[in-house]
Amino acid sequence: MADSQVPYPNFPYQIRSIRSSISEPRFSTYLTKGGGDEAYALALYLYNARVAKAFLYPLGVVEVTLRNAIDALLVSRFGLTWHTDEALRVGLLTEPGLATLEKAIDRAGAGASRGQVVSELTFDFWSNLFRPDYHDLWRTNLNVVFPNLERGTKRHDIQAMVKAINRFRNRVAHHEPVLDLNVTDIYSKIVEIVALRCNETAAWLKHHSTVSAVTRTRPRGSTAGFVPISSRLSADFLQVQETTPLDTVFSGLTRKCQAAVCVDSDGSPTVAFTAFALLPFLAGHASKDGGLVEPGGWTVADLLGSIDLSESWAMIKDDLPLATAVDTLKQPKVQVVVGTTATGAPSGIILRAHRRY
Repeated sequence: MADSQVPYPNFPYQIRSIRSSISEPRFSTYLTKGGGDEAYALALYLYNARVAKAFLYPLGVVEVTLRNAIDALLVSRFGLTWHTDEALRVGLLTEPGLATLEKAIDRAGAGASRGQVVSELTFDFWSNLFRPDYHDLWRTNLNVVFPNLERGTKRHDIQAMVKAINRFRNRVAHHEPVLDLNVTDIYSKIVEIVALRCNETAAWLKHHSTVSAVTRTRPRGSTAGFVPISSRLSADFLQVQETTPLDTVFSGLTRKCQAAVCVDSDGSPTVAFTAFALLPFLAGHASKDGGLVEPGGWTVADLLGSIDLSESWAMIKDDLPLATAVDTLKQPKVQVVVGTTATGAPSGIILRAHRRY
């Protein structure tokens, strides 16, 4: 799909017809990305279609895996006909959740089995079950649905991943542009969710997936004005580890060096933060200790254990378009974008305050 061994001629009359069919508002997105070059814009449109196609398989695997896992949990809690069980319908589901379930039952038809109803439930339904409204459900069941869950992973961590996957899935389903999204990160989240349920299924998914191969085929047009993230990254950041004392972090963050990037033993970023993340942590301890704090008594691990920074930063490959970082920084909670090299090492940062492109 969206690929051919024979070059398409792209005669002017052909392009005019295609633009009319696609619609000018939709085509303008690709025309802008292509620097006004119509042929390049069409190449980007086809690339977007290839990426969407490549994701159909992993998106299908993660959706089926997740819904079957949750279905099994609901069966264990509410019985084989949980979709009609009053305890679930009244005691567990929110009003929107119950409304979605009712629509699925209607679509499945009178006398439909649980399996038929489950197949009619959208990914939105399963994704929404990880909202805070369902905290009690997951308090003792998160590791039942995800037996490979790592220590410290919470419901909100799963919710963040599943929510991102669901948003991406909906864009693919509605034929929206995905070429400037961090599709590598989405793919990683898909694999991680599946692996938390079953490592073998995750390995099978990765073996047969074409996402990585397709994303390497992004066309580069001579008139596209392609600007990589690497051209705008600042190398002024403080690299730390979880064992780094907070007084080292505090003294290392300056007007010039405004962000710290925590890396694991392999040198890959695990989180990034600014001095503003330290303030509530230190203020909280100051209020407990009579206004006196000694940052050297704590480490980065203590900071990360007390506040959730998962949504305040993002990691993006530095050879991707700058537009990827720009769109990421438009997310309300993201304060720092960390660019990474081909080996996964941090190569620089872009702060929200630095958005002068």
